Amino acid sequence: MSKAKSAPTPGRPNAQAAITLVVLLLTVIGLIAIYAASSLKGAQQFGDEYIFLRKQLIAAVAGFAAFFALQRLPMKWIEHMTIPVMAVTLFLLSLIFVPGMYVKIGGASRWLNLPFIGGQPSELTKLAMVLFLARNLSRDKSDMNSLSKGVLPNLAVFGVFAGLLLMQKDLGTPVLLFAITFFMMFAAGLSRRFVLGGLGLAASAVTFAVIFEPYRIKRILGFLDPWSQVKGSGFQIIQSFVAFQNGGLFGVGLGESKQKLFFLPEAHTDFILAVIGEELGLMGVLVVCSSFVYLTLMGFQVSVSQPTAYRRFLAFGLTTTLAVQACINMGVCMGLLPTKGMTLPLVSSGNSSLLVFLVISAILARLAKESATAAEVQYTHAGEGA
Repeated sequence: MSKAKSAPTPGRPNAQAAITLVVLLLTVIGLIAIYAASSLKGAQQFGDEYIFLRKQLIAAVAGFAAFFALQRLPMKWIEHMTIPVMAVTLFLLSLIFVPGMYVKIGGASRWLNLPFIGGQPSELTKLAMVLFLARNLSRDKSDMNSLSKGVLPNLAVFGVFAGLLLMQKDLGTPVLLFAITFFMMFAAGLSRRFVLGGLGLAASAVTFAVIFEPYRIKRILGFLDPWSQVKGSGFQIIQSFVAFQNGGLFGVGLGESKQKLFFLPEAHTDFILAVIGEELGLMGVLVVCSSFVYLTLMGFQVSVSQPTAYRRFLAFGLTTTLAVQACINMGVCMGLLPTKGMTLPLVSSGNSSLLVFLVISAILARLAKESATAAEVQYTHAGEGA
């Protein structure tokens, strides 16, 4: 009698349920933190203390509706979303060339100015890039040892997205897209001779982009020595330090942050982790950080359990996107990286960011469901053959 294959470990959490619960937890933490960080700003600037919370709540409801709808879609449909998502993304990004289509805020034109479509289309590039790379890297003809057949086609698509984003004065998103592209190509077996060259080229491109924009040079100087730029580029990070220091181990209490009282710029968006740190202390920050670590580990676990190359690359890319952006935001808040306007996924205020990351999480949960179903079928067949 042949030995049957072993069943999944008893007590092992269902990956789909685990991902859903962690995503829900982070979204709820975000809603609470957004109200705590923005109520005074909303009341003073708009006469409505709930304005930022209301917008985020609407986006959360719409996002979770899409989240659960995607759980019912066949994976083939999700794969077929690649070209439409890329086309829509390129169209929205190209509207920057049309006068009046974008709103300029803080010197950057990143926000759409259309009657029924708002937000930042740059958020959509993250999903579009992962969908494209997963599809392209899983092709039989893709060869990461070949410059023409493996490397250049992927870099060309990245270059188009990056070019349009740089025209909007957005450097952070191209850096994130490069990280996603590099890690996914590396996972696909990128030849060593291209690794150092690619990293060197990326470093040169970022240096070039920084040198030719004076405000970026000031940000770098503020990052290297924020105390020399107390009233300038170092102001944000110093206020973030103060928030973490005030919070201590257990925080000053929910809603009691002092730094959100117009000391900490963008308290409800880019620096929301600092507000969480001040109000809930180190314990609150650890809950958020550990949630992202757990979500990342679950995502990579889902990736290695996929039956096809496309699904493995897709799960890996989606997980990498969540993890890298979370690390960038946390790094900025803690003074480990130069100041950059990038949200903390699922937590920071931002409708387009929340919607895109809920869709990313939904596809990841859908892949987890697919791998669990495949494992059950495999185990059943093995048991029948015993």
